Amino acid sequence: MSKNNSGASQEAIEFHYDMPANFFALWLGKSMTYTAARYATPGMSLDEAQLNKINYHLDAAKVSKGGRMLDIGCGWGTLLKTAVTERGAASAHGLTLSPLQHAHISGLGIADVTSELKSYEVFEPEEKFTSIVSVGAFEHFVKPGSSRAERLDTYGALFERCACWMTPDAQFSLQTMAWGDANPAERDLIKIHDIFPESDLPEISEVMEAAHPHLEVVSMENRPEDYANTLAGWAEGLKANRAQAIEIVGEERYKFYLDSCKGGALLYRRRRFYLTRFVFRRRGR
Repeated sequence: MSKNNSGASQEAIEFHYDMPANFFALWLGKSMTYTAARYATPGMSLDEAQLNKINYHLDAAKVSKGGRMLDIGCGWGTLLKTAVTERGAASAHGLTLSPLQHAHISGLGIADVTSELKSYEVFEPEEKFTSIVSVGAFEHFVKPGSSRAERLDTYGALFERCACWMTPDAQFSLQTMAWGDANPAERDLIKIHDIFPESDLPEISEVMEAAHPHLEVVSMENRPEDYANTLAGWAEGLKANRAQAIEIVGEERYKFYLDSCKGGALLYRRRRFYLTRFVFRRRGR
């Protein structure tokens, strides 16, 4: 695995994500997904909204019986598992830089669900995919302080690789946080890298520009309220399970995650952060 990838290193990913799975299970909900849910109605529960998000991405990527899906930044494997067990995909393969997440997926015991502890930058698949998804990983693909040109180059390389990995009719469903209505001074104060080390958010325009030579945009949505509601739900889960959480990770780490959820929810409600979803297909099919 490359230690010198363009974005966050394995060590940086471990800082935020390599907590025991039973800690995250206390507050992420039944789906065990650490990314924004998708709320179809105001009264939707967190679990319902997460299921809606999962189905949205599987539909957008056209995951179906006999297909082959790639998940870039696959978390604890929920999309991988659902693609195989509920959509009939022949295989679902995930990429992650988190050793604990990789071990968790291996422990699922599903023959057609696999993962690698590897960056997309060094991944070389043996065959093309009929579907690609990436939910909540794009934020980690460039380091803070990168110039716009450097960011476009890195994002463009990802999209070029994905286009090469896709069958002619494949689609790619991408979900990422993005910078919203925050001026440069506000961005300096937010210090996103204190929460996600060695990471930075894209601009919506950067995603569109970098993808353009390689992928066609099928649809795009911006729903920061989805993440505000998700983070509020996670904060409630953390507070409701405070004693157990502290027993597993300690009070300092418990407070880190609680403060991140509470502060993040406020920033999304103020639209300083955006929550975007893109659906792409290959050009020149």
